[in-house]
Amino acid sequence: MATARLPPCGRSPISSPGAWARPLPAMPETRLRGLPAAPGIAIGPVWRYRHGAARGVPLTNVREAADRAAAELLALAERVRALGRSDEAEIFDAQALMAVDPMLLEEAEARARAVGSPDPDALAAAVEAVARAAAETLAALPDATLAARAADVRDVGSRIARIVAGREIDLPDRPSIAVADDLPPSITAELPPGSLLGIALESGSPVSHAAILARGLGIPAVVAVHGLVATTDAVEAAVDSAGPDGAGTEGSGTDVAAAEMVSEGAPAATGDEPASASMLIVGIDGESGAVILAPSAASVAELEARREQRHRDDEVARALRGRPGRTADGVAIPLLANIGRPEDAARALAAGAEGVGLFRTEFLFVGRSDAPSEDEQVAAYAAVLRALGPGRAVVIRLADIGGDKGIPYLHLAHEDNPFLGVRGLRLCYEDRALIRTQVRAIARAGAAAGATKSDKRGESAIPHVMAPMVSTFEDVTMLREIVADALAGLDAEGTARAERLVVGIMVEVPSAALMAPELATGVDFFSIGSNDLTQYVLAMDRTNARLAAAADALHPAVLRAIRATVEGAATRGIPVAVCGELAADPLGAAVLVGLGVDELSMDAGALDGIRLMLSQVTSAELRDLAASALRARSAAEVRAAAARVLEDSGGRPRS
Repeated sequence: MATARLPPCGRSPISSPGAWARPLPAMPETRLRGLPAAPGIAIGPVWRYRHGAARGVPLTNVREAADRAAAELLALAERVRALGRSDEAEIFDAQALMAVDPMLLEEAEARARAVGSPDPDALAAAVEAVARAAAETLAALPDATLAARAADVRDVGSRIARIVAGREIDLPDRPSIAVADDLPPSITAELPPGSLLGIALESGSPVSHAAILARGLGIPAVVAVHGLVATTDAVEAAVDSAGPDGAGTEGSGTDVAAAEMVSEGAPAATGDEPASASMLIVGIDGESGAVILAPSAASVAELEARREQRHRDDEVARALRGRPGRTADGVAIPLLANIGRPEDAARALAAGAEGVGLFRTEFLFVGRSDAPSEDEQVAAYAAVLRALGPGRAVVIRLADIGGDKGIPYLHLAHEDNPFLGVRGLRLCYEDRALIRTQVRAIARAGAAAGATKSDKRGESAIPHVMAPMVSTFEDVTMLREIVADALAGLDAEGTARAERLVVGIMVEVPSAALMAPELATGVDFFSIGSNDLTQYVLAMDRTNARLAAAADALHPAVLRAIRATVEGAATRGIPVAVCGELAADPLGAAVLVGLGVDELSMDAGALDGIRLMLSQVTSAELRDLAASALRARSAAEVRAAAARVLEDSGGRPRS
């Protein structure tokens, strides 16, 4: 096998083997496969995420350590928010609140007192034990949202424990690829820019916070790689024992079964060893899910070629930015952006968004002791409407909050499974005031931004109201009553408002898809939340690493639910959008358009790739693809069919 050299700090994630810094022993490569989590190609040395030796000054007062951890996390949130990633920043806002949670702190302090020793390591272990127990409790819950927070609790506990013990993370000494069972999102965000080339994790899922952050920061990632840690230990030991002058033979790569055999009996990392400058090189493909340990020269060349093709695609896609989404035969498919805060609107427009298909409003409602005022909400909504400008839709989702968000002013009763309980529009079953106020604010924001007449759009975008968690026709009736009541109240007060609100619903539960013809009689549009719809149709938690591969939104059952929604909407002539992650997947977007979906809404960073893909395929090709997808027996069959269509047309998945 040709030798490879490690890149010095600051070099490109991929360069030619001859440009790397020192030779590596030749040995057969080992191939593993996981789930794609963030697109991109990376090759570099392995970095093992572990705690380093004590370097700082211990802080044995647990409460003070927690306060410091919270301050660090808030600073990290602002750093990520400054990069235009407000959704990802909210991960750390939430973690900062967890760090000073009174119940966890009281238990941690009690456990620390029970240690009966000033030893920082013993106190740190006590803190981490409390966090670990709380995380295990969350992970066992049937609610997917709460279970997903287990990783955040562990992350916060580890941070407080490090502060207590005076320990720090051993940072990579050169641009590297993180290989671990899991990688806390805060570590991902804190690493110096350019030091993290990619991420390969044994656990996790494509919807975990680590994956979300990787996508937001543009770091290639693969998750749920079975046997990754033990296999890496074994291969790394072989590389280190061979040394730079070790002999070997060029290998064609081992299959997954062989890799799992290698992992049996391999030494596992204890988590206490300091990170070393590993000689092991790994290559990852964040779109196929491939992980290659000790890649051969041929594999390196293949990854480099795919990366170069991706760069060429990027250049072509950037040239299309600003043009409306269209298929090769001219069928318009508006491409919209999902945003989480008003400041995200500028980034969406810069990326060529034709509107906002999902404005998440939860940031206004969480992390506070009382509900946001109507005026506060008006300011936030009007800012986005003004930023988007005339003729563009802004779809404002009513607060998707409930018992899982821990919002004190809602006074919600405990629920064993809040994800299936009172959340979203269901809050109005008992009290309509919160949502009525939000609708009033949206109508007032339309007037404040200039959209006062339905036939004269004024100086702002068009305000749309969208309700989450709609499952029955009674829900639609209630939504219409709330909107009518809110508008009537404003009129009675003489308060300026948008003359009309465009009212729609999220289709994210099977009953809504099945009742689409009936629900369409009461609304102006549908927007499919493919993430939740997938979970509910397949009864699979997408955050569960053991189920993540099977919980695929391209499963034929999910596609049939989407098709039923499209057909139901057609009976009343209302449009259908998709605002889940499936819209940002080139394969998924191709199938969705073929199924008859009218609009696609996604993270702004995905717009270029989807616009390029659509420009290279015809609507007839996509309809044929959708027809075959509906006849398929598995998501794998659908993905294979979609890949063939895109490859044949030139609109291949970007890789």
